[in-house]
Order: sequence, then C-alpha cells, then structure tokens
Amino acid sequence: MKNKIAVSDNIVNTFKLLKGNTRVSVMCEPLWGIPFVLFNFYLSLYMKELGVTDQQLGYLISLGYITGTFFSLISGAVTDRLGRRKTTAIFDFISWPLTVVIYFLSNSFMIFALATITNSFNRIVNVSWNMMVVEDADNEQRVAAFNLLNIINIATGIIIPLGGILVSTFGMVVSERIFLGFAAVSMSVMIILRNHLYRETSVGQHILDERKKNPIPFSLKNVVPHKAAGMFWGNPRLVLAALVYILFNVYIPLGTVNSLFYAPFMTEVLKLGKPSISMLGGVYSGVLFIIFVFIIPIISRKNHTGNMQLGLAVQAVSLAMLILIPEGNMAAAVLCTVVYSVGFGIFRPFIDSMLAEVSGGKQRAGIYSLVNTVMCIVTALIGFVSGSIYWFNPRLIYVASIVILALCLILLAIYRRLGQSGDSR
Repeated sequence: MKNKIAVSDNIVNTFKLLKGNTRVSVMCEPLWGIPFVLFNFYLSLYMKELGVTDQQLGYLISLGYITGTFFSLISGAVTDRLGRRKTTAIFDFISWPLTVVIYFLSNSFMIFALATITNSFNRIVNVSWNMMVVEDADNEQRVAAFNLLNIINIATGIIIPLGGILVSTFGMVVSERIFLGFAAVSMSVMIILRNHLYRETSVGQHILDERKKNPIPFSLKNVVPHKAAGMFWGNPRLVLAALVYILFNVYIPLGTVNSLFYAPFMTEVLKLGKPSISMLGGVYSGVLFIIFVFIIPIISRKNHTGNMQLGLAVQAVSLAMLILIPEGNMAAAVLCTVVYSVGFGIFRPFIDSMLAEVSGGKQRAGIYSLVNTVMCIVTALIGFVSGSIYWFNPRLIYVASIVILALCLILLAIYRRLGQSGDSR
C-alpha cells in the first residue's frame, strides 16, 4: 500500500487524501480567507482613522477575550447539543457576516466594541468547526488538512498589495469599507454552501442520538465541561499540549502580523508608509505559501515536536530583529518579515493538529471548550494592559511576545521528553 505520508509530497494528492467534511472545509476556505486577509490587515488603521486610540485598541482585544471566555465555556455544550454542523452554520454567520457589517457601519469606539462582541461568537465555532475538520479523519489527514487550510489562507494574502493600491487611491476608510462589503457577501456564500455540503460527524451524530433518548437540561452544571477537565488528570502530554496551544494563541493578538498592533507599529514606529506596508503583507504570504507547499510536506514525515521548536525559535529571532530595526528601513523590515514567516510557517500546521492528536472521543469538544476558555481568560488579562504597554513603549509588545515563545519552547521540550520511546512526535 502506498504510504499516506509520501502522498503528501504532492499538493494535489494531498487534497485527494481528504474525505467528507474535512475536504469540504478545505474547499470552502477561500471564500472566507480572501475577504478576511484584505479587511483584517488594515482593520486597526481603519479604527484609528475613525478615532480609536492605542489604549482603546488594547481594550478591544481584552473585550474580545472577556466575552470570548463565556462563549468558550459554553462552546462544548452548545456544539454537543445542536450538533457540529448546525452550530458551525449559526455562529459562523454571527461571527463574520454580521460582524463585518457592523464594522462597515461603525464610526465610534462603542460600535467597534459591539462588533468585537459579535465576533467573539467565533469561540463557539472554533470548537464546532474544528470537530468538523478532525472528526472522521485520521491524524495524517488532519495534518494534511490544516496544512492545506494554511496554504489557502496564506495564498490569499498575496493579494494584500492590491489592497495597498486601493488605499493609496481612495484612502483608508473608503477602501476598508469596500473590503468589508466584499467580506459580508463572500462569507455569507461560504456559510450557505458549506452547510449544504457538510454532514454531521459520526461522533456528533452519536451524541445527538444519545441526547434524544436521554435529554439533558441546558443548565450551568451541564454546560461547564467538568468531565473534560478530568481528562487532563494523569495525562501530562495533554496538559502540556493545551498549555502550548493556549500560550501561542495568547501571542497571536500581540506579536504576529495579524495583531492589531502590527500595522500601527510599522507606520508609526518604523515610519513606513501606509500603502507601502501592504508589500510586507505580500512578502509574509508569499514566504508562507512556499513553506506550506514545499517544506511542510517534507518535514511532516517525522519529528513534529522538533519542527515546532525550530519554528518558535526562528519567530523569536525575527521579533528580536524587529525591535532593533531603525526607522524608515524598508529592506530591514522585509528581511525581518521573511525570517518571521519561515518560523511561523514551520510551526503553524503542527500546533493545529497537536491538540487533536492527544485528545479524542466524546470529550474532545469539552476539551477544546475548556482550553479555549482558559486561553480567553489569559488573553483578556494581557489584552487589557497591552494597549497601555504599546502606548508606553511599542517595542515592549514584542519583548513580551519573545517571553511567551520562550515558555512554549520549554513546555515543548518537556512534552517531547515525556513521549514514548521511538515516538518521532
């Protein structure tokens, strides 16, 4: 029999490896990824043009994770009660088409806060959609699927420089509203099409059938994923995987290209032009595309944890470079972006599949719910002060990010040591 992992050397054959809901998820992703990358890259600058301050950017990050804490807490129960398919359709619509319409109409901090709250419903979708991707798929299909999803979203980022042309022609506010209008239409089409093609997962259908026979009231006691919490007892690798997942997701809104602080840092601290920084988005996407297409299929054959450690170390080096870049040096910013993209690209597909690999069964939704809840609480606390940190000294945001990456490296070293003898992961 042909080795499944060898098949992943070819991107087309990698897609052929996917089946059912996993394949549908990958097929529909461009309808979300293309509009998201356009509006999200300039979102913080759009907010600042409409009067949002640096401190308020931090408050919005914190608000998103405070409300996200509640939605994460109930996400497992909601997913099990409604089913993976229905939950994904309902709360994806609230999280994205409705949210981008509010962004489109917004002209004040309070309306942006409302959009932040509606976007927080994606904490429920984070669980239900992940179940649609990983359930009914083996681990090789999961790694292949997350790699393809990353390829799609990164490939769409190559069009960011086209957004820069629009910004230079029509200005920030008008251009961003064009991006948001496009996003509302495209994401709505994606949700409708994907829901039509999805089928409830085997685990999800089994849970729905059990609940029909033995209905469980929707109470606080039944919402809190206490049974899933018990899965962590005596399972140190699950604990470590969850901690790395949490810390990395805390780092994303602080130190990555997708952070609300990235574009302001490039334009206000490094003094690069607003239209010209779109080139950095293109570089980021182009390098990641190369990594996901040509490098990941090769290094995914073995040593997943080692790959993750390498990716984290390279990201930390790039952030250290970013702190030291002089004003107006576009070449240095491009180099820093290239190094960062290499590290992020090597790391990302494996963190997406690691938690699914060490969890399983009917408690998986609860485990994801619990992990996302803790992640939201920690990020809310950090997000609340992040705006003030940026206002005091923007470079401290990246110092804090390096510390988080270092903690992840330490945890992964322990995770690797606890692995069974001969386990390459």
